[in-house]
Amino acid sequence: MFWKFDLNTTSHVDKLLDKEHVTLQELMDEDDILQECKAQNQKLLDFLCRQQCMEELVNLITQDPPQDMEEKVRFKYPNTACELLTCDVPQISDRLGEDESLLNLLYDFLDQEPPLNPLLASFFSKTIGNLIARKTEQVIMFLKKKEKFISQLLKHIGTSALMDLLLRLVSCVEPVGLRQEVLHWLNEEKIIQRIVALIHPHQDEDVSAMLTEPTFLHGHTHPGSWKTCCCVKGASHSFPLKRTIRYFL
Repeated sequence: MFWKFDLNTTSHVDKLLDKEHVTLQELMDEDDILQECKAQNQKLLDFLCRQQCMEELVNLITQDPPQDMEEKVRFKYPNTACELLTCDVPQISDRLGEDESLLNLLYDFLDQEPPLNPLLASFFSKTIGNLIARKTEQVIMFLKKKEKFISQLLKHIGTSALMDLLLRLVSCVEPVGLRQEVLHWLNEEKIIQRIVALIHPHQDEDVSAMLTEPTFLHGHTHPGSWKTCCCVKGASHSFPLKRTIRYFL
């Protein structure tokens, strides 16, 4: 018996995109949207990269969904939005990483008072981390221009996803020259001294406990981090942050 296959089968996503007023939410209801995105369906990518859609995606991963939504679907769209923004498709990474208005919208997540929603924090950290890997120079320059970035990051260091982001900044920036620039910047911001100051009896007990865990002090969550940055390949032994880290560790 032989089966007939129609190799030109149109996906549900394509059919939706043919509609005149299709919405982002309608597309995100499709189970194969991520697969179509990774397959670089050009019609879908063009739709997702529209300014309005990109803003919606960023808002979904940084704003708490309505409380009156069913619990099982409350974070369905934020999760899908995060997967779309971090699926390593160059057109999406370029669109997000090269648009300062979108980066500002994403960055505004840090303006909240702690504690952050841990799930949204994980989406934020994953998205910024992906941009650090894919659009390194643009994103690092953007963050360096934010005078309060380190203060805001440390304000939320009790959220594990934000601690993970800090470790990523220390250990995952490439190439080596740019990594050294980042480490110089962090040293100028007195990052180590400020972290040590958080390990204090009057600080939040959860924060102090997290900062004194071996996974933080020795960077076990990343192949690198504090101690590895003490021996960055190609870095000078007189590198200021390395001396600071050795002093405290």
